[in-house]
Amino acid sequence: MKLVLAVVDEKIAAGLIERLLAKDFRVTRLESLGSFLRRGNITIVSGVDDDEVQVVVQTIKDYTEMKKLEKIQAIDDRSVNKKEGLATVFVLPVEKMINF
Repeated sequence: MKLVLAVVDEKIAAGLIERLLAKDFRVTRLESLGSFLRRGNITIVSGVDDDEVQVVVQTIKDYTEMKKLEKIQAIDDRSVNKKEGLATVFVLPVEKMINF
């Protein structure tokens, strides 16, 4: 089992959470402040089986890339930083998960 922590831009968090829920992943949303993305953040927490980690990470990657592309197309400005981060993802091992 792994714990996926995704610190995401608050502007895309709701849509990303919907994507993850649609794929039957359970998520918890936490308001967070910090310097990872240097703006308002949401931390999405999800406990997943080892074989599901790649699906979660790929879902986050695909969604953030889609949002970057939409932003570039909407602004139609070459000065938009295409490498701008919308998410920082951590995958941590879980020794044990207990539900009460």
